Amino acid sequence: MNYKTYKQIGLLIGSGPIEPAHRHVIQQRMKRSGQRWTKNGLQQIANLRVASKSNLWDFVLNRIKMAA
Repeated sequence: MNYKTYKQIGLLIGSGPIEPAHRHVIQQRMKRSGQRWTKNGLQQIANLRVASKSNLWDFVLNRIKMAA
């Protein structure tokens, strides 16, 4: 990773912002009482949660509709 270049263009290079996002986006959904996940199922739900929180939900729905 080219830290110097990323810092120069204003990108975050530390893990600080990622950790709370992981708690909010991933863990909050995955650790509900009584839930059990396969690795594949967890990845699919995580992908959908990230799309939802990134305001990409309409894009994802359109891709799903095109594939059907």
